[in-house]
Amino acid sequence: MKILAALASSSLLALSSLCAPMAAQGAGLEPYRQKARPILIFAPRHGDRQVGDQLGRLKVAGSELADRDMPVLIVTGRDVADLTRGGVSADQEDGAELRRTFHVPDETFTILLIGEDGGEKLRSDKPIDAARLTAVFAAAPHLTETQSTAR
Repeated sequence: MKILAALASSSLLALSSLCAPMAAQGAGLEPYRQKARPILIFAPRHGDRQVGDQLGRLKVAGSELADRDMPVLIVTGRDVADLTRGGVSADQEDGAELRRTFHVPDETFTILLIGEDGGEKLRSDKPIDAARLTAVFAAAPHLTETQSTAR
């Protein structure tokens, strides 16, 4: 419930309205596989300063993220909030599974870009600009994700 309260701020709700809705059922990222390129933001606690910074950077590219099917999920502790669904929380096991799968310790800030194939395409331990995230796929949209990130 803490994550839902944190998502009540106008900037977060504005960002969520810019992204296309996606189903968030089941464990991990399976609902997004072959459909979207999720941006995962891992934070050690609710209200983390770096999450606010990252969301501000993403907000400026909200329509581009939506056009490229890049939903934003925040994993705080073991909670998962899908901003594309107005902050709907997933099962706490999903947060634990995402942290295990992508080797993200509980006490760190990390942002990941995940490809449609479920593989990690970009990782940073600091907030990054939306342009860097979208550039991963914009460089060669006709190529597979693996080919475009290998350049």
